[in-house]
Amino acid sequence: MKKEIAAVSIILVVTSALVSALLLAGASPYNEDFQKRRTRVLGELSSAIEDAENAGLYDCCIEPPCTMCYLGNWIWKDGVCRCDEMIAQGKFDQVCPQCLKGLDGGSCKSAGEASSPSGL
Repeated sequence: MKKEIAAVSIILVVTSALVSALLLAGASPYNEDFQKRRTRVLGELSSAIEDAENAGLYDCCIEPPCTMCYLGNWIWKDGVCRCDEMIAQGKFDQVCPQCLKGLDGGSCKSAGEASSPSGL
């Protein structure tokens, strides 16, 4: 039992030392300026959505594509968007809020294929 306690203590000390060294070296994302971090994160999100589009998993009706479908579980899961198909079929209850707003604002490429739901 004493050996296990000693081993855990050593692991905690080494881990603590490594974390401290990384923080002192500036490895923390919190050392990054907000605007730089925001630009980096949004760029990564755009890149991930573009990858999903290229794989045929993201069929968004607006440009730039919505982020809601990729980030959440509005209707679609796992970074998938099929809002364009649903709007073309008039299935407005199966469309994320960002795409519905795009439809209302005239920026939806499917707008000519289906009439807008009442109330938009």
